[in-house]
Amino acid sequence: MPVNKSINSEDALARFEASFRPEVKEKLFLVKKEMGYAVNQGRYRLNGTRCIAWVECGSDELHNGAGGIRIMYRPGLFTHKPEFSRLGIYRIRVRENKDNPSDHMIVKVLGKADDPRLAAIREEYQKPVTVETEWGTFELNRDYDEYQGKIQFLSQEISVSLNVNEGSTDAGIQLQRMKEICSDQEKINARLMKYIAEDETLQDWLDEAEAEREGFEQRLGAPFLVIEADGEAAFWFDGGEPFGGHSIIVSIDRSNTCTSIDLAG
Repeated sequence: MPVNKSINSEDALARFEASFRPEVKEKLFLVKKEMGYAVNQGRYRLNGTRCIAWVECGSDELHNGAGGIRIMYRPGLFTHKPEFSRLGIYRIRVRENKDNPSDHMIVKVLGKADDPRLAAIREEYQKPVTVETEWGTFELNRDYDEYQGKIQFLSQEISVSLNVNEGSTDAGIQLQRMKEICSDQEKINARLMKYIAEDETLQDWLDEAEAEREGFEQRLGAPFLVIEADGEAAFWFDGGEPFGGHSIIVSIDRSNTCTSIDLAG
């Protein structure tokens, strides 16, 4: 992983630690999944994961909601990234963020632990949550806070993600948005194809024959629809070889008008 030499490592570490209260507390955490993201800060790395619930040791106060635990460490020295198991319960010494006490800096991981309250939350977390719709069944993937399913879009079956707010199971806005999209499929698809065909950035990826759009939809393949918690929606297409293997992402507003296009991957 490359190091950004423009960042003063010690300043980055000092700023990170200064954003947390000096008091060290011991808490039990039910972690959502393994340590995920890694951000380089000079010679240091910033890693973290999300937690579902936590209990402060010596207290009966249970915090059942979204939170985080993070650490900034220097690889190869005495400090290193701690390892967590999905839905594991751990005893950790932490410092709370000055602005957001649900955000924690890891001081020391003391090891695995057990707590009946956190174990009950874990059991509930693992129960399947599904929503039955006229288009099919959607199942909640709690690790990624999204309902996953498939719908019929024109003549093809496409995958759909309904993103929900962290820790929430409510997808009312997203389902209503999907209903609006499903009832206007032909117009939306025509707008998508036109928007992609006329985008100047994408023209650089296409030769003249391809720009004529003969068989263009077939080359793009079936889209992947993502609807956010606020109702914003985007269609993801596999651009394939003409676009260097990049995905084409077209966002649409609440009136189903295309608003922006991006390449990813």
